[in-house]
Amino acid sequence: LLQELDSLGENLDLNAILRLPYLSAVCSETLRLYPVVMLALNRLVKSPLEIMGYELNPGTLVIPCIYLTHHREDLYPQSKQFKPERFLERQFTSSEYLPFGGGNRRCIGMAFALFEMKVVLATVLSRWQMELADSKPVQPARKGALLGPGGGVQMRVKGRHQQNQGVRETSFV
Repeated sequence: LLQELDSLGENLDLNAILRLPYLSAVCSETLRLYPVVMLALNRLVKSPLEIMGYELNPGTLVIPCIYLTHHREDLYPQSKQFKPERFLERQFTSSEYLPFGGGNRRCIGMAFALFEMKVVLATVLSRWQMELADSKPVQPARKGALLGPGGGVQMRVKGRHQQNQGVRETSFV
């Protein structure tokens, strides 16, 4: 990701940031592992329906689970591992990857959220070398209708990112 960001030079152009394939893959993989919303909107079956071998009768309430879908081993081998490359190797359908919901009920803020995520990540990583302050695994926690990192994610600035030259080893106090 740092190599891709370094290819932009010192002046970050917003249009160039939005077109970076590995940055997009990192954002997609992050939203796959930690979707902001765990459940999609409820659906009521109106006519007989079969989903993955299950027969659903009219009147059945269906609540799609985004979190569980994103952790299906048949769709995402080694689903607990952070592997952005999976989004470079394959296009997932709207029923396999749905961090913003799907169909005509997809989140209206999707484009802005992705734009903001990419710009913030590119800006911070192109300037600073960061590390986790704590090595404990991040566990998702329910916060009302949304999911977020339980207890937050504490980061430490290690130094300034030197473009195309690696990172200084000194830490800021």
